[in-house]
This record gives sequence, structure tokens and C-alpha cells, in this order.
Amino acid sequence: MKTDHPEKRSRGWSYTVLVILLLVLVVLNGGCFSNAKPADRNMNGKIAKERRPLLGDSELHQVLVYYLTGDGSYLVPVTVTFTPTREVAKVAVEKLLAGPRVEDLKGVMPDGVKLRDIYILDDQQTVYVDLTKELLQLQDKQQAERAINALVLTLTGLDNTRYVQVLVEGQPVSEVGGLRLDMPLTRPAIVNNLLKRENQEGVQVYFNDATVKFLVPVTVALPPGADGSNLPRAAVLALLAGPPPDSGLVRTVWPGTRLLEFKIENGLATVDFSREVIGYGGGSTAEISFLNSLLFTLTQFPEIDRVQLLIEGEKREYLPEGSVIEQPLSMPEKLNFFKP
Repeated sequence: MKTDHPEKRSRGWSYTVLVILLLVLVVLNGGCFSNAKPADRNMNGKIAKERRPLLGDSELHQVLVYYLTGDGSYLVPVTVTFTPTREVAKVAVEKLLAGPRVEDLKGVMPDGVKLRDIYILDDQQTVYVDLTKELLQLQDKQQAERAINALVLTLTGLDNTRYVQVLVEGQPVSEVGGLRLDMPLTRPAIVNNLLKRENQEGVQVYFNDATVKFLVPVTVALPPGADGSNLPRAAVLALLAGPPPDSGLVRTVWPGTRLLEFKIENGLATVDFSREVIGYGGGSTAEISFLNSLLFTLTQFPEIDRVQLLIEGEKREYLPEGSVIEQPLSMPEKLNFFKP
């Protein structure tokens, strides 16, 4: 009977132990010492990206949500408040889908549309908004554009949101109401376009809606005498010119007001109007509309963060209804806000 030599058996055990140690090290390096979770794989064997909830960096208690004017002609940003949360994007979409809680505005989505999910993937570049099948009730392209633009404007108004991908019942759709949805969407360059021709140079300003309750951002053509190389000044001139006659909108600056001087220095825009600017003579609605339309129009430009208002070259402490204008003014914290 043949027996193994003790030295051979010893070498055999050594090899076995060595192999076991190597296998243990491979397992440890590939799993226990790694913070990464095992990657899910899809049907094609490709690594699937991980869904993550869309959370803000800090808790917020308000957001701009876009609705429609009562006649359905324009998108209107409305400041909506809620209990502080990091799930601001989710709350914003739910508020948009629920519709406005004030008169003279209406919702932009078909009845019954609900939010199924909202999330980001590993790359964190695109927000995925999963809505219910009622979204497919959008049959008209103009209606679809307003609904989807309202959604994209609401979400891209939040920090760190660049692209929006719309899903229906968890699946991508090629189009809704003739509007393509097969690619992630970016923030629209123009809101409420009132330009008459393609490639016409325009500027965004804020006018009153027909009820004089809401400020509406619209893009209008540059008025006569405006220089496209100085868009902030052109915007002020557009405010003075008023909305196009067929727009259904209402001017916010008293007729006959002239711009005497306009300059920008170190983030401060100084705007000098003629005395006609206070021709309204009183009335808090007219005064607030005038002041807020000017501030929101000018502070949209990155080079402006404050506005100093002059009348006939002089500072005044107050406007007729008591608005303080002696010191430079910043953009108001709320736009079209109504207490619930």
C-alpha cells in the first residue's frame, strides 16, 4: 500500500490554506470593504442606475408654482407656502396638479392627473416626474405646451434642477398632444411669448392680467428707441410702452411716464422717472403693481440686485400710498402671493 510522504502532505495543506486565504481576500476587497451596494442589472445585463429621492439641500417653505390666467391665455407664477420640508419638488408638483386656491386662476393640468413618483438617478442631472395616465388627455398641442411648460418652469425654478423627464405610468412617452416628450426638457427660454415674428428680438417684462390681480411675465418686442445691447433699459422702456393692445393685459406704469435716466453701477440700477409715474394719485393696487413690476422686471438680469427709484432726479421717502422708496429696493420675496 502506497502512502504519502509527510512533507508532501504538509505542502498540500499549505497550498490549500494559501488558496483559501486568497479567496477570502478577493471576497473582502470586492464586498465587505466596499461602501458600494451590489449593482442591480436590467434584462440586458447592464448595470441599472439607482433611484434616489429628490431632496433639497435645506428645508424650504415656499415655491413658485405656475398656473393659468382665468381665460387660459397666460402662465402665471404664484408663490405657494407650506410646512418646511426638503421634499420641495414633490410638494411643488402636487400643488401644481391640485390647481390654484385663488379666484381668477385655473389649473394647467387635466383633471385627475396625480404624481406617482419623482426622483433622480445616479448622475443627478435629470429629474424624473412620473404622472398618471390622465396626462394623456392633453390632445391640443398648445394646451400640452402650457401644461408641460408649467411643470418644467416650476421644477427648474428650484436649485440643482436642470432637466425634467416626464413619464406616464412609469414609462417614457414619445409625445403628448403633439408635443414631443422623448427627451429631457430644459427651462423654456421664453414664457408667454408675445413676439409677432420669428427671430424678433424681445425682452421679458411683467404686466397685470385682465383682473389686475396678478403680474404676468411676458416677452414683448423691443419698443422704439430701445437698444438690444442694453436689455435692462429696454425692459424699462417696454414697461412704459405698456402691453400690446390685443394682449388682454393691463399696463403697470401710468401713461405718459418718461424715462429720464437709467444706469447700472455695482449691481444697483438707478431709474429716474418723470412726475407722471405717480399719476395714479393713490390706490394701493396700482402702486404695488407698478413697484413690483419694475422690481421683478429689473432683478431678472444677473447684473442687477437692487433698484433705486428717483422721480424728476430726486429721491422721495414714499410713494402716494406709503411704499418706502428712499433706499435701494431688492426683489420682493413673494410673487403673486395670496394668504390661504
